[in-house]
Order: sequence, then C-alpha cells, then structure tokens
Amino acid sequence: MTDVKLFHVTEFAESLLQSPQSHRSSIHPLWVTLLVALWIATVGHWPLWQAIVLQTEPGSVRLAPTLLLAAQIGLGALFWLALTGWRWLYKPAFTLLLVWAALGCCAMGVQKASGEAMAISPGKLLEFVSQPMNWGRILNVQCVLSVLVIAALPTTLIWRSRIRRIPAPSRILMNTGLLLGSYVLLKWSLGLAGHALPSPLDPMGALNLLNLP
Repeated sequence: MTDVKLFHVTEFAESLLQSPQSHRSSIHPLWVTLLVALWIATVGHWPLWQAIVLQTEPGSVRLAPTLLLAAQIGLGALFWLALTGWRWLYKPAFTLLLVWAALGCCAMGVQKASGEAMAISPGKLLEFVSQPMNWGRILNVQCVLSVLVIAALPTTLIWRSRIRRIPAPSRILMNTGLLLGSYVLLKWSLGLAGHALPSPLDPMGALNLLNLP
C-alpha cells in the first residue's frame, strides 16, 4: 500500500495518470520557455528597438546586426529561464524574470528621456532600483503600461495555462541542454560581435557582478 502511495506522488506517475485529452491540451514546458525568451527579447526591450529605428535614417536600418542583437538578448533570457525552469520553481521564477525585464524597460525609458545611454546591464539596473529617488522617475504612465504588457500579461497567461508534466530525467536533459546551449552561443556571438549585451538579463554581466568567470 505504501509503495502504491509513493508511486502516485512521483512526477513520472502523475504524468502517466493524466488523461489523453488533458495531455493534448497542455503546453510543453519547452514551448513556454522559448516563447517567454522571445517575448523578453522583443516586447521586453521595445525602447531599444524603438531607438534603433528612430535614430537611423529611413531605409538604412541594418537588418543582420539588429537580428543578431535580438538573438543575443533572447539567448541571455533563455539562460536564466533554463536555470530556473524546474517544476515547482519556474512559474514564480518566470514571473520575477518578466518583472525584472519590465523594470529594465522602464530604466531604459528614463535614461532615454534624460539623454543618457540606454544600455542597461544587470549591475546597472540593480543600482538603479536600489536608489529610492529613481522610483519616482519611473512612476509614469509609460512605465506602468510597460509593466502591464511585459510582465503582467504573460505572467497571467503562464499561471492560467496547463503546463505539461514531464518526467524528471527529461526535464533535467532539456534544461541542461538549453542552459549550456544558450551560454555557449551567447558567449560565441558576443566575442564575434565584440560588444557587451545591453540587457538587464545579460548572464555575462551578472557573472561579472558576482566576480565569476
């Protein structure tokens, strides 16, 4: 009897006990992770893309470097999503990452309005939010809308969605592959482009902040 009870509380058992209909209607966690990374890289950095478009002569926006930058930001977000993408952790963790991206968007908007450089590293955003005087600068309609769109909207969808439960070995393999793959590709592309990543979710900037290699 004890063996049966232990079997039913395991993740693998729960995945087997799901009905075929609920299994088909659920979303694989891999797709959730990739979609959130894409959302952060695009909508979550809209001041950056707006500046690139508006500060460039009409018709002269270089598509390849812009796409490379978007891919780098997406890989940086994917690194943190894969690091925190575990069964009982990923919904709260994804929520915090989306809120962090929204705060970075607000900081970009403040710096843009002040005529400062828009690049926001993890350390710079941490310094920005740790100063109480800056909170008054981001209490505006634009920032509130950014938080609602960038963080509140996808967070609501994530918490209301039925995420498929997959066996622990498959989840470990998936997260490890995404983590290592995103890190290696990001480091390679940054070395190739020769610039830092202007994103609050830059894992390289966070590692430098922690004095890690």
